[in-house]
Amino acid sequence: MSLAGDFGTFANMKKRRIITVGGGAAGFFGAIHAAEGNPDAEVLILERGKRVLDKVRISGGGRCNVTHACFDPRELSQYYPRGGKELLGPFHHFSCGDTIGWFADRGVELKIEEDGRMFPVTDDSMTIVNSLRRAAERAGVKLQTQAMVKKVDPPRHEGDAWRLHTTQGDFYADILYLTTGSNPTIWKMLSDLGHRIVEPVPSLFTLNTKDTRLRNLAGISVPWAQVAVPAEKLLAEGPLLITHWGLSGPAVLRLSAWGARTLAGLEHRFELSVNWINHRYQDALATLDAERLAQAKRRI
Repeated sequence: MSLAGDFGTFANMKKRRIITVGGGAAGFFGAIHAAEGNPDAEVLILERGKRVLDKVRISGGGRCNVTHACFDPRELSQYYPRGGKELLGPFHHFSCGDTIGWFADRGVELKIEEDGRMFPVTDDSMTIVNSLRRAAERAGVKLQTQAMVKKVDPPRHEGDAWRLHTTQGDFYADILYLTTGSNPTIWKMLSDLGHRIVEPVPSLFTLNTKDTRLRNLAGISVPWAQVAVPAEKLLAEGPLLITHWGLSGPAVLRLSAWGARTLAGLEHRFELSVNWINHRYQDALATLDAERLAQAKRRI
């Protein structure tokens, strides 16, 4: 059922109206926070798809990697390839510990794994999905799906409202949250409103290689390796996986995240160096020499 009637006019309006565009994790959290902090307001989530929280449902291999066990805002900000300085303030206001507490207050317990990632103890992403939906319902948040925003008109005068033209009719709001993630249409709208949009580039991607020596090794992984683009002085380390098209795993994802803009400037064509054993060449050679001498009569 369309909610345009509820949010479609400001005639005789008595309540503040808050709209969040985007029914993902950020949209739900923002709407819940707005509704709980403004109990007299009407809060609405607009989602262009048929369902909400789909990415939460599939994240972490279906377990949902909620946050990370890093409780120092300054240290946490250093793990972001871009925007760390800008995130420092928000992290002091609400960080990983606050996230843990937020979910605990809503009956969801999280656990810390060896690498610091935190998941619900159920190992089921639906625990998080259901928690967000219940919190939204309790706070009185309304939801409208299949409402793609086509245009946004800003307030022209003090006291005017935002006007959103959508596939479900027009909606009006005093306060507008945009939590649509990588949506070029919304980026264009923001640009038209006067915001400067930094040209996006791919990040967190795997690598494709034409090196045929790796083709029959697909599926093999090493627990720790170093990958580098020597010409650009890019280096990352971590688990590494050989795939049927090239290389993947945390080491490659870190390299692509930190080097996203540099690699885009190379049109994603570059020479990659891999240290499969994560040791200096001379140290590895010394180890092999010692084994050769210690077991000189043993056949491989």
